[in-house]
Amino acid sequence: MVFLARAKRGFWGCVGFSWLLVSGLSAQADPGPFPRIMFQRPAGISGGAIQHFFSRFDLVAHGGAGPSAYALNESIHALNPGTIILGTSRQGVWPGSFPPECFIYRPNVAELTRAARPGDREIFVTSTAGFPPASEKYRYAMIGGDEWFTYTDLTPTSFTGVSTSGDFYLTRIHPVGDSIKTPIRFVGFGMLQNVTPFAHLVEGKPVWQYFVDKRFDPAKQDFSYFDGVFYDAYRTFFYPDDIAGGIDLDYNRVDDFEEHGLKWVNAQWADGVKKMLTYERQKLQEVNPGQYPLIALNTGSALEDYSLEVCDGMMWEGFMRFAESWEEMVRVNRVWENAHNPVYTMIEDYDPEKRRAYAKNKFAYMRYGLTTALMAGAFYGRTFGDYYYISLYYDEFDSDLGLPTSPPQKLASGAWARFFDKGVAISNPTGSIITVTDGELRAASGYAGPYYRFLGGQDPVTNNGERFQSIRLEGTLESPPKYIKGDGILLFTQPDTIVSDIMIGNCFNNDTSPGNEKLELSGAWTEIKDPSTQVFDENRNPCYSQWSDDSEDGIGYAAAYNPAQTATALFTPTINVTGYYEISEWHSWAGDVANSGREASNAAVTVEVNGASRFRGHIDQRVKAGRWNRITVVHLPAGRGSSVRLTNAGADGVVLADAMRFRFLGQSSDVDSEPPSAPRNVRVIRP
Repeated sequence: MVFLARAKRGFWGCVGFSWLLVSGLSAQADPGPFPRIMFQRPAGISGGAIQHFFSRFDLVAHGGAGPSAYALNESIHALNPGTIILGTSRQGVWPGSFPPECFIYRPNVAELTRAARPGDREIFVTSTAGFPPASEKYRYAMIGGDEWFTYTDLTPTSFTGVSTSGDFYLTRIHPVGDSIKTPIRFVGFGMLQNVTPFAHLVEGKPVWQYFVDKRFDPAKQDFSYFDGVFYDAYRTFFYPDDIAGGIDLDYNRVDDFEEHGLKWVNAQWADGVKKMLTYERQKLQEVNPGQYPLIALNTGSALEDYSLEVCDGMMWEGFMRFAESWEEMVRVNRVWENAHNPVYTMIEDYDPEKRRAYAKNKFAYMRYGLTTALMAGAFYGRTFGDYYYISLYYDEFDSDLGLPTSPPQKLASGAWARFFDKGVAISNPTGSIITVTDGELRAASGYAGPYYRFLGGQDPVTNNGERFQSIRLEGTLESPPKYIKGDGILLFTQPDTIVSDIMIGNCFNNDTSPGNEKLELSGAWTEIKDPSTQVFDENRNPCYSQWSDDSEDGIGYAAAYNPAQTATALFTPTINVTGYYEISEWHSWAGDVANSGREASNAAVTVEVNGASRFRGHIDQRVKAGRWNRITVVHLPAGRGSSVRLTNAGADGVVLADAMRFRFLGQSSDVDSEPPSAPRNVRVIRP
């Protein structure tokens, strides 16, 4: 019997099929074998089929909130009950949303030298030294202890361009002598709240408790729909030079760095953070009784010992973007790994828009990040876009190394290796091109070979299925060391073939697999931007898209509106493993209304292999929108000689070109092409 899909990620298949069956989680949820993969999207909900993208991962975190987020999470778990979903929290608070006593202020305080009145565009004070200048994006000031205003610039003794409308402006006269102070903003979200013991009580509560209670208000966010909390952009400690103007935790108008010193400042801050996260864990236990309350932080790279006590992992944003060196990253991740079992440290790699045309196919860079994560038991994800909004998926993500059997260790070549139940991960952080041999691997502690490369569908040169003898690993020396480019490889104790589903869509990044090109359109097509909004419900257009924006990666589908004008769409996969493939089609709606009847009931489709037709038929696009619809199973040779051709010839309505999936079934002619029946009488509990 030949597998239909790699079952490791929770999809149906004939080999290793399993659902997550638990009777309650009193301890940490086990995220399963390695590699463990993740996707963290700071932004909210977007994309017509986002749940299908998220459900491929072991762990996801997103910035969605409210009923749309709840519906999305339920849809993710319906597709993959094993996906761990974290709700994104923000460390900062914004003026107007929280009382003034919640904030940390700079020690510099100005006093009015003239009365300030509603409508004044300039406010005169003793001195504006230490206040955010025009070059800073956020320029808030607090006057009289209870009113906020914004301004555009400063003179030495006045605020200019003072707001007179909008969210923040003066509503009463402030007399001479009234004080003006400004809150401290941390990179990320909002201004810093004062969680230290010196903060004023808010409604009778410490600020840290007030902050958590407000966010756990079910009217704002019902965390019972999430498996834990992920804090995006989290400050765990301070440097004296990264807060312009100093800090005044104890509200005595003296810079605490000068008055008490850095150690004191960080001790007060740590005390409050520990109390806040401990209380947050308690709140999570209340909304999800019997389930482990998972908390993870995006600290960039920082490690403070106290954070190991109150949360389960941290994220390295942008891989080595905030690391000093590769060795530092592995060391810090190992500290987390030794403190928690399992550990939820994360490495989210990314490529910015400037590398839009080629980044997803830099397989060596992906392997470098993935093998680095495996050195220290971290989750790994690779994304496209400056804001990490499009997930990328690779053959290696469907592999199964099992669990670690050794610590990471340095080899004679300079590479590092770590052994697992079912294989070994090798990483090259040297910044040079090196060759790793089976001989030096045998000398390492934990060797259980021989080992094999898997036969893969995306990078057949590296993943050629052969018994491992040696590998040439790429490396580029950069300065500083954190920008070194590297490479890596996964090897296995048994020969294996791993071909992740090949998706061909309207965009190079959004919906098309690595190693493949988007569809080709010819004739009278209209490209439609993904019309989905931040609302996730049954009314959203279910186009095969994980992101909606105005870029070339925001296209949701193409539509051929006029049958009299010829339109052809060609979906051509890159086949690197010859074999039988199940071909399935995805379509959405014509417009924003479901079942409008505008779609064609007879969109013509042809499967061609090296110029010969292997299948002809029609797709009824008035039904079964927003799902994969099986067309046929056909044997595809290696190369780009096989295509699915979709046309509007003779169509009785709008023909939609959305996406095609090519799912590898195996190389044998004895192909089991029918999915198994769904399990019955199974109780599924989310981790």
